[in-house]
Amino acid sequence: MTLVTMIYSLETNFAMIYKKLDLHVHTPRSVCYEDRIVPEANLNTSPEDIVKGALSAGLHAIAITDHNTSEGVEEIRAVAKKHGLFVFPGMEISSRGGHVLAIFSPETPISVMRQLLAQLGFIEKDEGDGFQQTSLWMDEVFMMIDKAGGVAIAAHIDRKPRGLAASEESLEDKSRLHQSRYLSALEITVPQDKQLWTKGLVPNFPKKYPCVQGSDAHAPWEIGRRYVYMDIPELSFDGLRLAFREYEERIFFPEEIEIEQGR
Repeated sequence: MTLVTMIYSLETNFAMIYKKLDLHVHTPRSVCYEDRIVPEANLNTSPEDIVKGALSAGLHAIAITDHNTSEGVEEIRAVAKKHGLFVFPGMEISSRGGHVLAIFSPETPISVMRQLLAQLGFIEKDEGDGFQQTSLWMDEVFMMIDKAGGVAIAAHIDRKPRGLAASEESLEDKSRLHQSRYLSALEITVPQDKQLWTKGLVPNFPKKYPCVQGSDAHAPWEIGRRYVYMDIPELSFDGLRLAFREYEERIFFPEEIEIEQGR
């Protein structure tokens, strides 16, 4: 058995036990989606294309997280239900200090998410545009997401210019945002740093958090390029919360599979 075959076999066995999730997926409702930035390509991405992209990547669940809008959720959810793909409704909210993934229970009415956007000061022309942002700080957004029944994940925290830790805000402000009691998890883009963040070993950011990674997909073929495995009893919002609470035993990056299988 070659090394490649062995790794593939380990990952396949792992996936039979654990759920494979991508919690950062966009649709053409985001103005930076491939269809809209390359109109001459006539891509015309459909909800079916997005669901097929997720299933082709072997995903059990995705979160739809368009920029400052929830309008793409329903059309994806309707198609996903027919094909057995679990969908978390969500949004990627632009705020002072960085971007925030707001993830909600599948039972959450879209009206709740629309109301949250209105409370944050977004208007119709802002929908889908990640460069439009609320005047509120990230920690205020974290709190409002929590009050609306969702969980807040600091998006691509280590990526300039819209990640919490990599933003141009003062170190004092970034440290404050990172300490928020309403922040549930961090999305990172450098998987090798996962243990540093989860153990609070990053200088100036001592609070321990669960870490996830997501594709930040802006085209169907990008879905699942980054993902996590979760050891949860079932795909549900309660299962997601459980994974965040017990992250050391329940959230795994692909690179950790060999270590986990060897225990």
